[in-house]
Amino acid sequence: MTKLIIDTTCDRNLEMEQQYDFEVIPLSITLDNKTYLDGEEITVDAVYEAMRSGVVPTTSQISYGSLTKALDKSIQENEDMIYMSFSSEMSGTYQFAHQVIEEYKEKYPERKIALVDSRGGSGGAALIALQALKMIEAGKSFEEIVHQMEWNIEHVYYKFTLRDLKWLVKGGRVNKTTGYVGTALNIKPYLTVEDGFIQLSKLVRGQKKLYKKLIDDVKKGAENFKDQTIGISHGDDEETARKIEAMIKEELPECQTQLFRLGSVLGTHIGIGGVGVFYFDERPEWYQN
Repeated sequence: MTKLIIDTTCDRNLEMEQQYDFEVIPLSITLDNKTYLDGEEITVDAVYEAMRSGVVPTTSQISYGSLTKALDKSIQENEDMIYMSFSSEMSGTYQFAHQVIEEYKEKYPERKIALVDSRGGSGGAALIALQALKMIEAGKSFEEIVHQMEWNIEHVYYKFTLRDLKWLVKGGRVNKTTGYVGTALNIKPYLTVEDGFIQLSKLVRGQKKLYKKLIDDVKKGAENFKDQTIGISHGDDEETARKIEAMIKEELPECQTQLFRLGSVLGTHIGIGGVGVFYFDERPEWYQN
């Protein structure tokens, strides 16, 4: 049996948690000089509440104890393991996990253990995780699952909209002058993930134009695989996520959707009110809605 291990940068929803068996490793969130394990010692609600009060949280990678706890559990249950980590370009988690997992491979040669770089996170990682969990449920081999995950990672696209530039200014991703002018002119940020990094793709004037850009990109990007499940994640703004969901379904009526709440770690980077859309540009060799 294969066990999928993810971390808290991969979005989950209630349906996913109730239907599938997987392990989640927490990253850390620091607020007012106090550090918490994401999802274990602090909730998403508490993080967003702090952000609304003006606090800018910081994040750090998984701990040795959290990783080995998950690995040891699977060893004890005679399971092979696939850990899909946060993007190696945005965190030291992948490099750290690589060292630990290599030690475990030597110590437990009878077990198959793989480390997969998500090259992203959020709803994009959730789509990868969902397909891996469906493959495990279908009885696919360890090697088939890893191979398909790696292919899927190369073919998942990320599109993020934000209400404004304020949080990008607070996080140092946009300078204050650009933020001030952009806010005055109703300029909205449009982000993507490229080469494992969150990138400010362009600035769009007005909410309607921003949504049109998003929907046009999703429609064009998913035109070769219209009947897929499209992921939608929101930074504590389900109302906007639902509006975008309805717009996507109008343009791509054959698709299904999965809604997620953006986790604490990526919420600190994207900011309150961010909405991301995630999709595959081609149909994978193995796929199940």
